[in-house]
Amino acid sequence: MEILEKLSYYLSFSFVRYALIVGILVSLCASLLGTVLVLRRYSLIGDGLSHAAFGAYAVAVTIKLVSDSFFTIPVTVLCAVFLLCMDKKRKVQSDSLIAMISVGALAFGYLVMNVFSTSANVSGDVCTTLFGSTSILTLTKGKVAVSVLISCVTIAAFIFFLQQDFFRDF
Repeated sequence: MEILEKLSYYLSFSFVRYALIVGILVSLCASLLGTVLVLRRYSLIGDGLSHAAFGAYAVAVTIKLVSDSFFTIPVTVLCAVFLLCMDKKRKVQSDSLIAMISVGALAFGYLVMNVFSTSANVSGDVCTTLFGSTSILTLTKGKVAVSVLISCVTIAAFIFFLQQDFFRDF
């Protein structure tokens, strides 16, 4: 009974509920997509897309967008689609293409943050951007809603492409 009381106590805090919801959704999407990406030899796509997101975030911060997510997420999705489309042409191996996008986007983001810096501490800004200054415990209701929406779209797309024989190569 003591365990249920503690669990009930912790779940009474909204930040714990938000962290639990987002954590479960991220783990569900990662487990669904991770297997397929490893089988297609895209195991480093997460690293490459995180660097692409850094470059997009640097541009969003530089042009002072109200919400940087509305710029960063579409650019990252476009990079993922580009990587998957280039795989069909097979002129460059997928791991080499991921490495080129990863290094290029990271360098571009650092260049943009360096040239258009808003503070004297550019290295601090870059480190904060790369490694984060927020945690999963600081999620707002709006960010949880965006996370739920993106997760639902991801799961629906996975199920749709699963039915379309998208994974027949395995």
